[in-house]
Amino acid sequence: MQHNNIYVYTRMKIINSHYIPLPEPHNVIMGLDEDEIAEQIGVLSVVEEDPDPDGGYGIITHEHPVVRTLGQNAVVSEDKENFNFMVTVETAEGKVWYHLENKDCLVVCPAQRRKIPSFQLNLLMMSQMMHTGADYDPLGMLHRLKENGIEVEWDEKSKENHQEIVLSNMEIGGKFYLQSLLLKPLFLVYFADVIDEQQIQPLDDDDIFFEFVNQARAMLEVNPHYEFHFTTLDQQMSYMADRLNKELNDYLERPDESE
Repeated sequence: MQHNNIYVYTRMKIINSHYIPLPEPHNVIMGLDEDEIAEQIGVLSVVEEDPDPDGGYGIITHEHPVVRTLGQNAVVSEDKENFNFMVTVETAEGKVWYHLENKDCLVVCPAQRRKIPSFQLNLLMMSQMMHTGADYDPLGMLHRLKENGIEVEWDEKSKENHQEIVLSNMEIGGKFYLQSLLLKPLFLVYFADVIDEQQIQPLDDDDIFFEFVNQARAMLEVNPHYEFHFTTLDQQMSYMADRLNKELNDYLERPDESE
């Protein structure tokens, strides 16, 4: 693999750096706390001095993604016999994400075939939550992926009009969430803070309810005719499942069948 030297001048003294081009097929990546999604075409490896507090000599290394913007339209051809995929995208100059290291990025999908299964959509949002404390935002993520020509694949059962949602609870970063057990459709709603091993402090009931409404609206992107029915494995939250079943579907705007 060819390594090209690149000399970068900053306030810190860089000893050396190498541009390492990645062989195709490339991956589409996103930063953990970034809106941008791009095709990674290489890595910039930087070696620089890192003196310790006592004046001793030290060296650190870090690697930054080198990316190019995804083309607006990808022309994909599928060889069904050999299971190979080829894609034509707009070319662009590569740029370095100096503000991010490789470890700060998530792989979204291959650049050759811009599709991800629905469970990976959930994993991307969960990773963002655990690393940055960001809100669980399926509608925002669906729109970001769509803007970059990335399709989310849903199985046939998850497209059916009537959806039985079984909710379980899970802890992430000192917060309790209600999560759809099979992730189809996706729900992950913050409902309580963890006080200690024995106690939690639930949020206001209306806040919990309307977050379910917001996430349900995101799922209407998959099927605008969804009718949701909730049950829960946590009997302490059965009152919320009852309220969701009585009220949630009435809050969702349905398409006008007469149009």
